[in-house]
Amino acid sequence: MYVILGGAYNGKRNYVETMIQKRGNVPVHYCEGQIPDITAFQEKDIVVISDFETIVQSMLEQPEEAVAEMIVEQLCELNKHAQVICICTDQSRGVVPLEKEVRQMRDTCGRIYQKLCQEANTVIRVWYGLPQILKGEIDHGEK
Repeated sequence: MYVILGGAYNGKRNYVETMIQKRGNVPVHYCEGQIPDITAFQEKDIVVISDFETIVQSMLEQPEEAVAEMIVEQLCELNKHAQVICICTDQSRGVVPLEKEVRQMRDTCGRIYQKLCQEANTVIRVWYGLPQILKGEIDHGEK
C-alpha cells in the first residue's frame, strides 16, 4: 500500500498519475469518497482512494478511534486483492475549525492517516509537486 500525503492542491494527484503511468497498461480504479467492494478487483489492479473527508462525514456519530480502525482495516483487506494508493490531504497546518463537526472530521482523518502510514509499505509527502519519501521506497512492481 502507498500513502501519498500533502496539502490541498500540492500535486498529490499529479504525482500519483505519473507513478501509475510508469507501471504501463494496468487497470486503474479511482474511488473518491468511498471504499469499494474488495471482490471487484484483481491483484494487478490499482485502486486509488481519495477524499477521506467524505468517507468520514457519514460516521461522525461514532467514536473517532473506532472509525479510523474500521476504515484502515477495510483498506488493508483491499490491499490484499489489489494495489492500493491512498491520497491523503493534510489538514493539520491551519486554523483549528470552530465547528465541532469539522474539527471531529479533521481529527478522525488525522487518526486514519497515522494508521495508514503505519500499515503502508511506502509513504510519500508531496509539497508543491516535489515528492519526499518518508517511508519505504518506490517499487513500480510492488504490491
